[in-house]
Amino acid sequence: YTAKYESADHSHCTAILISSTVALTAKHCGGNHPTTYNGTIYPGESGLKTPFGYMNISTYIPNSKYDIAILKGTEKDQSKDYHYYIKPFKTAVTGFTDDTLDSFVGLETYSYGYPYKFSGYKQYRSDGEISFYQKNEPILRTTLPTHEGQSGSGAFLKDGRFVGIIITRTQDYEGNVLPFNQEIADWVNKNAN
Repeated sequence: YTAKYESADHSHCTAILISSTVALTAKHCGGNHPTTYNGTIYPGESGLKTPFGYMNISTYIPNSKYDIAILKGTEKDQSKDYHYYIKPFKTAVTGFTDDTLDSFVGLETYSYGYPYKFSGYKQYRSDGEISFYQKNEPILRTTLPTHEGQSGSGAFLKDGRFVGIIITRTQDYEGNVLPFNQEIADWVNKNAN
């Protein structure tokens, strides 16, 4: 599930749920400091409708090194609709080696997010391909059309593999993805429980 994320300081971004109580977003959306209350996620928000309700974020865990953060809530942070529709599920985040990430170059990728320029409230799908893997940063450069508000969107390969989250864009409005290398995947899996 993709959700609109509104942080405590009202920045609008995107978050991707990896379980019914945990989502990932870009750290620049929620700030550099671990906090208790940090905004709300609205999965599947469309226009001003929030058909699947919302979950308040009661634990915010930013990564000290990379532009990624974990958003957590509990059942009592969930609205009735959220609790009803977002049934307990879990997506494991898999870490990829440099060689595997290199092998993704040229593959098609897609993402769902909330680009601000199109009102910020409607979910859009972007399609593109992975054009380059820069391992020292680490970044997957893509041709995914990316606008403000899409930070935190999950990037997927056509075969469904979850490869990372959009964190920045180029001047040509193409998305840069923070890939799940082993270090980042281990951090997510350790802190998501």
